[in-house]
Amino acid sequence: MTTEQGGSRASGAARATFGMVLFIGWGVLSILWVYDAIYKLVHGEPGPAIAAVVALVLMLVLFVMEGLEVVMIHSWTHLYPDRNAHDLAAWLAARQMFVAFIVSAATMLAERDSIAVPFTSAEITGSVNLKIFNVVWTPLTVLWFMQILPKVMAAVNPDRYLKVTGGVALPVVNVVKAIGISWPAEKTAKVVQSLFNWHPEPTLERVPSRDSVSLTTGWAALTPEEHAPAAQRPPEDQARWSAGS
Repeated sequence: MTTEQGGSRASGAARATFGMVLFIGWGVLSILWVYDAIYKLVHGEPGPAIAAVVALVLMLVLFVMEGLEVVMIHSWTHLYPDRNAHDLAAWLAARQMFVAFIVSAATMLAERDSIAVPFTSAEITGSVNLKIFNVVWTPLTVLWFMQILPKVMAAVNPDRYLKVTGGVALPVVNVVKAIGISWPAEKTAKVVQSLFNWHPEPTLERVPSRDSVSLTTGWAALTPEEHAPAAQRPPEDQARWSAGS
């Protein structure tokens, strides 16, 4: 037991160290990215600054949509008791359009032809260096702050997340759903399922039963236990949680 605990601590320390190094590296790249946009704007080249602002706005929209996925899966039957799982699937498919388009657009807008280095006359140039910069900075920004963060926030407090974001975002997704932008993928999935006989199958081996884990409880578990959703907390703690929310 002691050896296992020691190994777990060492693994946790290594994970935290790597994560911190990665975060510091991202911070340096972020400073360069912002400085370059401001530097070029001051020197009469507004293009990078405009592209940066648009990219950040698109990332904010992605933030909202990523959290709504968790909220809708968690609260669909309560929000829309007259709708079924097929309606939920259609909604999720429409929401996915925002992920695909926004990530692609934000990636292109965040790219730079050169990056000015603060307090020097030097610039980062060369296709390889810039590609490495873009491949590292944009995915980490999207992953950490526009996908994982909103999902955890929505999982911890779905009702509050919906109140803050749902009024504007839900109608937009509903419009996308109504115009059928996900229709080709839906029909393709149906054809592929039929062609390959892709259907649910019983589990070959019976596993010990345990409490089911939903998408919401899974994401909420990424943060410490005191931030678990109220519905999943012990009854004696729920009143205190509600008051704190």
